[in-house]
Amino acid sequence: MNQYEFNQLLEKYLAGDCSPEEEKFIQEWQDKTLKNNTLALSESEQSNAKKRLWQRITASAFAEKTLPFYQNRWFHRSVAASFLIVLGCAWLLFRQPVLNENAITQTFQTPHGIEVKNTATNPRQIKLEDGSVVILKANSSVTYPEHFGKQSRSVFLKGEAFFNVKRDPTKPFVVHAGELVTEVLGTSFTVKSYEDAQSIEVLVATGRVSVYENSTKQTQQRNGLILTPNQKIIFDKTSRKLTPGIVEKPVLIQPPTHPAIFIFDETPLPNVLEKLEAAYGLQIIVENQILNQCVFTADLNELPLHTQLDLICKSVNATYEQRGTSIFINGEGCK
Repeated sequence: MNQYEFNQLLEKYLAGDCSPEEEKFIQEWQDKTLKNNTLALSESEQSNAKKRLWQRITASAFAEKTLPFYQNRWFHRSVAASFLIVLGCAWLLFRQPVLNENAITQTFQTPHGIEVKNTATNPRQIKLEDGSVVILKANSSVTYPEHFGKQSRSVFLKGEAFFNVKRDPTKPFVVHAGELVTEVLGTSFTVKSYEDAQSIEVLVATGRVSVYENSTKQTQQRNGLILTPNQKIIFDKTSRKLTPGIVEKPVLIQPPTHPAIFIFDETPLPNVLEKLEAAYGLQIIVENQILNQCVFTADLNELPLHTQLDLICKSVNATYEQRGTSIFINGEGCK
C-alpha cells in the first residue's frame, strides 16, 4: 500500500465507511506505530508536529460541537484519525534524514574538482579520501579534487570550516582561503574566509600551522608566520598585514596527569605561571621581576585561562595584557 492509498483509507475511516477488516488494519497499524516509534525529532520538529496535530483535532472537534460529547461518535473518530494522519505524515517526513541533509548540502562537479556548499544553518561533515575531515560551517563551500596529487593535498575554502587533517609527512595539506594559504602535515585548525569580510582568520587547535600570504613573491619574501595551539592569525585584506594573537577561549593542550594540577598552596608565582604555560602552550612573561617573590594559593581547576589569570593577578596586585601570542604580567607586586 502506497502513501496515497493509505491516506484514502484514513479518509474512509474518518467518514465511518471502513469495512471491519479495514478498521482492524487501521487499529493494528496505530498500535504497532506507537509501540515501535523510534523517531528522533528535534524540538522544532516536535513542535511543528504537535501544531499540525492539534489543528486537525480542533477542526474536527468543533465541526461537530453541537452534539453531546458522549453521543459524538464522529468526535472520537476525528481525533483518532487526525492523530493517525499527522503521525503518518511525520513518519514519512522524518524517517529519511539523509534526504533532508542532501537537500541543504549541495555537491557540484567543477573543472577544479568537487565543490560542496552548505546552505544549512548547521555545520556539515565532509570526509576526504585521505581520511581528513572537514566540518563545513553554514553559508560556506569547499572545493577539493576527487584524488589528491602526489606532492600535496590542496583544498579551496570560501567561508568557514574546521579541518582535522590526517598526518602525512610526504604530502602537506594546503588550504587556500582567499589571499591566505594555510599549510600543515597533520593537525586541526579553523579557517574563516568570507568574501564580504575585511579579514581572514586562522585559529589553531592542535599541532603547528604555517600561514602565509598567497602571492607571487619568492618564498623567502612571503608574509607569513608559524602558529601553535591556542594561537591565531588575522590577515587584513586591505593593509595585507598579518596580526598574531591568542584564541578567545584557550583550551588545555596537555591533559592533566592528576586532578590537582591547578591547586596551589603558597606556591611561588613563577611555578604557577610555568604550569599555565605548559598546559596551554602559551608564553607568559613577567615584566616586573619583583612579582616573582609573590606566592599564590587557590584552586584554579576547571576555570578558563582568562579567569585563572584574573585571579592570579588580583592576588599579587598585578594586571595582564595580551600582546600578539604572548601574555605579559606587570604590577607593583604583593605587599
